[in-house]
Amino acid sequence: MSAAESRLLLLGWNFRGAEASVRERIAFNADEVREALERIRRDGLATESVIVATCHRSEIYAVSDGERPQEEISGLISRWRGLDPAEVASASFYREGPDAARHLFRVASSLESMALGESEVLGQVRGALALAREAGATRAVSHRMFESAVAAGKRVRAETDISRHPLSVAAIGYELATRVFGRMSEHTVLVLGAGETGTLFAKLAREAGIADVRVSNRTAERAEALAASVGGRAVPWSVVPESLAEADLVVGTTSSPTPVIREPEVQAAMRQRRGRPMMFLDLAVPRDIEPSVRDIYNVYAYGLEDLEGVADENRRLRAREIPKVEAILEEELARFLAWLGNLAVVPTLHGLQQHLAALRDRELERLPASERERFRAFADAYAARLLHEPMRRLKDEPDASRKLERVEAIRHLFRLDE
Repeated sequence: MSAAESRLLLLGWNFRGAEASVRERIAFNADEVREALERIRRDGLATESVIVATCHRSEIYAVSDGERPQEEISGLISRWRGLDPAEVASASFYREGPDAARHLFRVASSLESMALGESEVLGQVRGALALAREAGATRAVSHRMFESAVAAGKRVRAETDISRHPLSVAAIGYELATRVFGRMSEHTVLVLGAGETGTLFAKLAREAGIADVRVSNRTAERAEALAASVGGRAVPWSVVPESLAEADLVVGTTSSPTPVIREPEVQAAMRQRRGRPMMFLDLAVPRDIEPSVRDIYNVYAYGLEDLEGVADENRRLRAREIPKVEAILEEELARFLAWLGNLAVVPTLHGLQQHLAALRDRELERLPASERERFRAFADAYAARLLHEPMRRLKDEPDASRKLERVEAIRHLFRLDE
């Protein structure tokens, strides 16, 4: 069947409509994506398919000529995962045509992400297309749609500030440090604690080009393991007070019930530093850094309450960019839909002509053989005159979404898909 006789569709489960317990049972790893694409192809549920699988979403984009693709694909997932079909269906959302494409463009630009403006999703959309291509599940429509969505996502990041202002306290803390010290690559960072937050900051520091990353933890083995993973070095917990003077940025991330860095220790460190600036980021609950250290001259100290306030402001700044992002997406979406609409018009016109020719032949059978050719010429001329203006307007329709809607209306009214 042609692209015009097929439907572009999306069936998905994401954090907006599906509970975490459902999403976790539906979620795909890379091997399962390949298997799902093969099952969809093997069962004849779609001629093309791509699956976007992330921590918070499982979305199946497909081109299908089936009668009930939503129910069929949902049923496949519920049987494969051993889930209640009603539960799978009720937790899902479904889009067709331009709405399916628009959702993908919004995903690629991070408008549908939990963290507005996050950058990882663009790579995930690109990776979904690459995986589907390797599996032989893509053809012209899905390939063009995903490439267009990635291009739209790139434009969004280049032309708006939606990804500019950091949201995580670790990233905000690092940004504040660059304001104090300038280039951080030449400075020393000491991370206190080797848990989740400490690990995150140590990796962030290393990825940002800081060569001297030091880690200290009450359990020496954990400090050594984290330090090794980021190319840094471990500092014994017992000598942290004496090591403070060597650190430009100290990051507290432990689970200690009482502060591990106190004002007299910082006073001593600053005397050794001869007044050179020193910065403390306290990411721990309860506090790792005694609050009074911020009263020391040339010491910059920030706690979670400070960083979360910046995060809230950054969310507002990112949200202000949404209208700009949506304008870019509609522009890029219109280009894709124009391409798709032109792809659909020709086979629709051909199908309509065949339909009218079949009606003509059926009516001619009722006439004497001697009169058929004369009436055939009249019927052909009449049909051509009748269709000329509607078909011209359909081809010239500048609104891509409206063109697709009119194509679908013609196919429905004349029952061309049957």
